[in-house]
Amino acid sequence: MKELDVVIVGAGAAGIGMALELRKIKGLKYVVLERDRIGESFRRWPAQTRFITPSFNSNPFGMADLNSIDSISSPAIFAGAEHLTGPQYAEYLTSVVTAAQLPVHGGCKVLEVESDADKGFHLVTEDGELSASILIWACGEYQFPALNPFPGGDWCRHYAQIEDWQILDDGSYVVIGGYESGLDSAINLIKLGHKVRLLVRSKTWDLPDVYDPSQILSPYTRDRFREIESNDRLEIIFDVNVVEVTNESNDIFRVHAKDGRHWDVKQAPILGTGFVKGGGAGQIRDLWDWNEEGYIALNELDESIKTPGLFLVGPQVRHDKLIYCFIYKFRQRFVNIATKVALQFDLPIAPAEGSNDGVWGPFGNSECCENCEC
Repeated sequence: MKELDVVIVGAGAAGIGMALELRKIKGLKYVVLERDRIGESFRRWPAQTRFITPSFNSNPFGMADLNSIDSISSPAIFAGAEHLTGPQYAEYLTSVVTAAQLPVHGGCKVLEVESDADKGFHLVTEDGELSASILIWACGEYQFPALNPFPGGDWCRHYAQIEDWQILDDGSYVVIGGYESGLDSAINLIKLGHKVRLLVRSKTWDLPDVYDPSQILSPYTRDRFREIESNDRLEIIFDVNVVEVTNESNDIFRVHAKDGRHWDVKQAPILGTGFVKGGGAGQIRDLWDWNEEGYIALNELDESIKTPGLFLVGPQVRHDKLIYCFIYKFRQRFVNIATKVALQFDLPIAPAEGSNDGVWGPFGNSECCENCEC
């Protein structure tokens, strides 16, 4: 058994970003465990999927790239792209790991986690056993899609199960869901010449007095959607609350709405219904306290209320009405956890070489703005 101070589970944007913060704690013994490859969730995106948040190298002027996981790197510079593909971003993460020499152990699936109030955490993995005083869960959500949001969901294909929109059979499709994945599905299908019936509850691209991109369609998707909105191969039906999908005779799929309406389609309906609440944190469900809305209850340092020493990082973090499901949101939480870790082990925190932590504030680096001639 290997004894460590901290174990991070998950080598995506959250896990690698958290590891960069822990790297500043001199003398800390930690490791990042990843069951597949660095950035595996991004590698599984559909081939046509792009980041909805733009990447731009604004670091020299005191504001980090929206999609960077530290204050000095930029996915835009790395990939030479503004809206990166999933594989491009995964390679960016890999380059950060290499440059920082982070202790990432890939191909190591965590099989079991046990918690003891006095001894910390005991992890059983495919490569052996580990113990740690602190456990940071960073498994994300993309690999945990909501496959059965209603009866008959298993007759459908979820957005996260699509590898490439180009390999789908010709024909007409029903897409269920009016947020990012639902609209992205419709956009790609229309551009490839298919007919699409889009079933939505409301216009997520036209909600009054809502500015949080976690609750309304992103400008990037809205702009792309405008290009196909008037296409005669697209039919949008509003006020639809899907309650069931059935497989009728002659292999026809029937989508049923709560108000009695239904629609038939030969191709399996596409689910743009998001991901299970809590995402990968559900793998250790008993170690969290879940609130009435089905989300994980955390203290102000993103620590489990039920299991001291267990922290959550990534898109599942929520505090009241604040949703941290974008990289530029949840990366601001890393420093809180790192500070708690340093205090617990009485270890000093030293800035990483070349870092400029001023860019992480909500208004950027004020010193740069005050002294910059631009």
